[in-house]
Amino acid sequence: MRSPTILSLVALAVPTQCVKLLGTEFTVLISSRPALILFTADGCKECDRVQGVLDRVSPTFTKTAIASVNCNEEPTVCDDSQVFTVPTLKFTTGNQELITYKEALDASSVVKYIERQSGSPVTELTEKNHLHFARSSRVTVVAFIGSDHQPELKIFHAVATKWRAHYSFGNVYSPEKDRKGPSIAVYTQEEEDPVYHRGPFTVAAVEAFLQDAAQPLIREYDPIVHEEAIKDEKPLAQIFFSRRDDWAEIVKSLASIAKKYKDQLTFVTVFAPDYPKRCEQMHLSKDIKRGFSIANQQGRAYPMSEKVFNANRVAKHVFAYLAGSLLPTIKSEPVPGASTAHQFLTTLVGSTFDDLAYDKSKDVLVEFYVPWCQYCTDLHTPMNELGLKYTKFGLSDKVALASIDVDANDVPIEIASYPSIRLYRAGSNDIVPFQGDFTDMLTVEELDAFISQSGSHGVSVSSQGEAHDEL
Repeated sequence: MRSPTILSLVALAVPTQCVKLLGTEFTVLISSRPALILFTADGCKECDRVQGVLDRVSPTFTKTAIASVNCNEEPTVCDDSQVFTVPTLKFTTGNQELITYKEALDASSVVKYIERQSGSPVTELTEKNHLHFARSSRVTVVAFIGSDHQPELKIFHAVATKWRAHYSFGNVYSPEKDRKGPSIAVYTQEEEDPVYHRGPFTVAAVEAFLQDAAQPLIREYDPIVHEEAIKDEKPLAQIFFSRRDDWAEIVKSLASIAKKYKDQLTFVTVFAPDYPKRCEQMHLSKDIKRGFSIANQQGRAYPMSEKVFNANRVAKHVFAYLAGSLLPTIKSEPVPGASTAHQFLTTLVGSTFDDLAYDKSKDVLVEFYVPWCQYCTDLHTPMNELGLKYTKFGLSDKVALASIDVDANDVPIEIASYPSIRLYRAGSNDIVPFQGDFTDMLTVEELDAFISQSGSHGVSVSSQGEAHDEL
């Protein structure tokens, strides 16, 4: 009897409906042939709709496998494939690299996308039809290279072969356009006018131009984009929407604003149903239709009123933020009085967090906790004992210890588990996560060692104690 894996792979070899994969089958498939793979989850109605689209188009293709992976059943596959929301479509040429499908989720768009992955990577165009072709995909690359420029044409084909899964490529054999030499135009759905390349015609130069010109003014939010935005050290201007069909219209209406302020802000769209937690963090309702909020470099939210959403309102909000006339919206408990139980452990709330955590004169150790976590609350005792020792040895001007209840207060970073400990380094305010084991209660010595090794000041109560003993 054949194994289920063999049966599934045999099914993929002939025109059929979208085939559901197990983890081992997925690994074999992406290493062996072109495939378009749908990542789904139980109870996802949009996944079912897209599944139906793929079932209809699947019999059309013999060289490209159409398959699906259920993320509830194969979570490791989805994690390794960087699938953050469902439905997500990814394409592979069979080289194990997965490229996220960015076109519309309808039969016509899927068919066009798959067709451009086979045959010539460059579509032959004319003066009459190249503009229609240029607007058929999110990003389209059109060259104007005449037949007397074969070296340049060969280079363009090489680039197109490498990047065809990302963008559509075409060439106009136009003596009129080519009279000043070969050129390349990149068209995007965001902007009316293309960006032209008339510089050096080498693979490296064309690829560099392409990656820069195709970079969207307004990116699509996901955890990777979020991390990249943090590294850019620019505030994050987030455009929230709830209907997938609204994306193109919203992006086009706000493209001029994103272009004007691209050096000061990173603009992203956030599909609200996929990221309800992000809506909450930005102080927008989870069922928002359209909304806008800016997160500063520390993650603090500057939401725009949800009453009216249009380009003019967004432009005014951005201008006010950059002018410094807006205040962040922060969920916060009242500032507590001095603690009698833990005098040397500062209790932070949302409104006081930034003042201490980003104090450049100190290494600040912060425990992020929730009150129902017994380990978290028990950890306050060794932290307080360490704080007492810092005070005793005259080090409290260099190191501070604090805790904050993240159930009751906004914090400007993502916390996935409890307790979570972060050290905010003096001077740079770089954040160092504690990677130790929480199986047993952390000791004063372990906390002290982490602060000494990871902090800017490098102070330790252990070394102070040894010096004191010697005296």
